[in-house]
Amino acid sequence: MDSPTIRQLRNEWRAIGSSRASRTACHRLAACEPVIARLDVDDLADLVSSLSHSSGALSRNEAAAAIAAMLKSATVDVLIPRAIIQGLIPGILGLAGRLEGTAAPWCDLDTFYGDAISALFEQITTWSGTLRPYAAGDLLSGVRTKLRTLRVSEARHRSRRLDSSDGLDALPGSIGPSGEELLAAFITEATEDGLAANDAAVLYATRVLGLPLGEVAALSGISVRRLGRRQSTAIAFVVA
Repeated sequence: MDSPTIRQLRNEWRAIGSSRASRTACHRLAACEPVIARLDVDDLADLVSSLSHSSGALSRNEAAAAIAAMLKSATVDVLIPRAIIQGLIPGILGLAGRLEGTAAPWCDLDTFYGDAISALFEQITTWSGTLRPYAAGDLLSGVRTKLRTLRVSEARHRSRRLDSSDGLDALPGSIGPSGEELLAAFITEATEDGLAANDAAVLYATRVLGLPLGEVAALSGISVRRLGRRQSTAIAFVVA
């Protein structure tokens, strides 16, 4: 599941990940974030490598805490957001199968990955400087939502261009907001009214994005039982 876009990112990272600028960025990050300092890494390439599950350097919870710290202090150096992107490439690759990366509006996987990376960078920029304990899962969920919105918008656009009712009958989806979109709006309003962000994130992941609690637990490092309680709290708040 590789593509020119992903290969370019990896080639670029080989050039900058161990550079002097990368070492400076890593030391700045460690000075702000004890979680990173304890890893005793010398540059961002080492840091990103340690995040990989296959490396065995960190537990899932430790890797999640490191990503959260990187996002919280992403404004410390311009290379920190780039390192977050590199660390989340495996997650981006996994989205292609779930979202049919070769279906409209994407003509091929490379187009899909290009949009996914752009959405990830936008999400990182938006959340830079904020504390999100489940940063990795939140960022990937945000990307997934943006890509799903693109796909739905394209389907609606195509439906308006069709001349025959037979063609319209063949298209999935409705003209109005989907149930997921309406629920997302309710969750946003509830958060503004006082629903805890962590509880809202669990409800959004399970009910809007359709992720099983087990998958959310794997992404966040939080137990299924604890996530279930947060989901129940959020549901009670939304329907109150």
